[in-house]
Amino acid sequence: MCGIVGLLSKRLPSKEHFIEALNLQIHRGPDDSGVAAGRDFIFGHRRLSIIDLDSHAKQPMVSADGNCVVIFNGEIYNYIEIRENLVKKGYRFKTASDTEVLLNAFIEYGIGCLEKFIGMFAFAIHDKKANTTYIVRDRLGIKPLYYSSDEEAFCFASEIKSLLALTQKKELNTDALSSYLSFRYPILDDTFFKGIYSLPPAHYIKITANKREFVEYWSLKESFLQQREDKGEEYYKERVRNLLESSVVYRMRSDVEFGAFLSGGVDSSVITALMAKNTTKPIRTFTIGFEEDGFNEFAYAKMVARRYATNHTEILLSGENYIETMQELIAFKDAPLSVPNEVPLYLMSKELKKYITVVLSGEGADEIFGGYGRIFRSPFDYERMRELDKLDYDKKEKEKFIKNFDRKYGKKIFANELEHFLQLYSYTPFSMKKSFLSPVADLKKIEEKFYEKFKKYFNEIAGESYYNKMMYAFEKIHLVGLLHRVDTSTMAASVEARVPFVDHRVVEEAFAIPVKYKLKWLDEAKAKTMMSDAISEKYDVPKYILKKSFDDMLPKEVLYRKKMGFPVPLNKWFGGDFNNYAKGVLLSQKARKRGIYNTKDIEHYLRSDRIKKEHSFAMKIWMLVNLELFMQQYFEESI
Repeated sequence: MCGIVGLLSKRLPSKEHFIEALNLQIHRGPDDSGVAAGRDFIFGHRRLSIIDLDSHAKQPMVSADGNCVVIFNGEIYNYIEIRENLVKKGYRFKTASDTEVLLNAFIEYGIGCLEKFIGMFAFAIHDKKANTTYIVRDRLGIKPLYYSSDEEAFCFASEIKSLLALTQKKELNTDALSSYLSFRYPILDDTFFKGIYSLPPAHYIKITANKREFVEYWSLKESFLQQREDKGEEYYKERVRNLLESSVVYRMRSDVEFGAFLSGGVDSSVITALMAKNTTKPIRTFTIGFEEDGFNEFAYAKMVARRYATNHTEILLSGENYIETMQELIAFKDAPLSVPNEVPLYLMSKELKKYITVVLSGEGADEIFGGYGRIFRSPFDYERMRELDKLDYDKKEKEKFIKNFDRKYGKKIFANELEHFLQLYSYTPFSMKKSFLSPVADLKKIEEKFYEKFKKYFNEIAGESYYNKMMYAFEKIHLVGLLHRVDTSTMAASVEARVPFVDHRVVEEAFAIPVKYKLKWLDEAKAKTMMSDAISEKYDVPKYILKKSFDDMLPKEVLYRKKMGFPVPLNKWFGGDFNNYAKGVLLSQKARKRGIYNTKDIEHYLRSDRIKKEHSFAMKIWMLVNLELFMQQYFEESI
């Protein structure tokens, strides 16, 4: 796990300036660093030593013949198996690192080597003889990779701050403001900085002397075809269990100490159970929560920790700890924070760094197994409304259904599935965004871009059910933001987070499982007039196949309790000191002069009772605070 920076240009910066840009990522790689340069390229690497701790495994790494140079952030978990095959082909290795395996695999197989990798990665390889560079991001976007380019130069890095230092350009991308409020991060493969982009997952860029080619090298679309044949619950249980165990075992490969986040929820508990099964010594587990009643899951985490005799640590936070840390983390992320639990995750990472360097985490399970029950059950709302006249409902049932539908959706008539999905998925309604933001950006035009982005993914699997389209969109868009949050919060503390549920083999298998095994009905008849938010976890079981796959390894109280998420007591804070803090940030002269806020409406919202009573409303104010803190750090000179 590391930080990388690279520049392809006929006019290279001084080595000193390049190293300054590279060292902005020292938190990603505090153990070592290196730079390699040629006639028209320069690569830099900050190292967090995980596999082969010896300095001879440092990067940039050059091939035995001196032709290829690689910089690599991430892990190739099956590097031992690939190495064995390469040795049989005559390759000799000087290190025990996965970086050298990656390099030799590229020499042997070309860019087709990507098909062989199980892992998380962002890397660049320069082939001197062919004068060709490949810049690659892993299949599902676990590791970040940003780039900026013009006719003369192409620059890329693990973090935006290094690009800003090299390009000396910094201009706000106003599209990102709207995307942030709707989806919590920029979803158009852009960033908050104009001209700096995020390489999409499962893509690489091939750069030659006169061409830049973007290539998608992996797709999930084929997995849905396997749903045509229902292989039965027992088959899927066995496949899920075996693949997840393989995924966890691969992610326990490390030359440094490792452990697990253990929240007390299903996903982290499954990972902890599998880790304990596959090691002879107690694993370290960590959980975090807040002092306020009802805002931690310590009791459930303890159940799992006791069952598997883990070396367990509880970390208790206060609101004061939280507010002090927000601005610090924004500077690491180069973006506003997306969700309140990023701060606890960062603070927990700083604490566990005292004991371990690698931590396994449960992100990615909800997207593939139907864990967001209230939204993933919502196609049931839409489909009944579309087919209401054909349903076997009596007059009273029909009236009750319509009343419930109108209460939830505001008497909205949806033209198609996508319109329905976007009303549910967009965190801040368009009308509220207009009251938060000034006309600095053309919000209506930006909204059309968002629609086309989601439409693209719905169309890619046009013949599938609405349930599958929704889960596919979550995997393609929602997951990327989630993984970025995990990467930033852990790497800021020089900790490597590994996510077993985002192993591409697990994801492919999960998307081949029919929806009925993910969202399992308990009593569909009793739910016939209800909406998804009243149905979920009462009349159905989200993530059913995952839970059944491990019901002999975990307590029922953990597996089948209601989903809690990662609670942060925003409402309580907004009723006290945080309310004054928010006013101080959002109503300041700096914020008013910035010209991007509708300050009059924001002031009204800050003084209303909604901020204390509605968690979702408090969240929106929290996001605005983060946006302004970000602006203060990166665009203060523009005022």
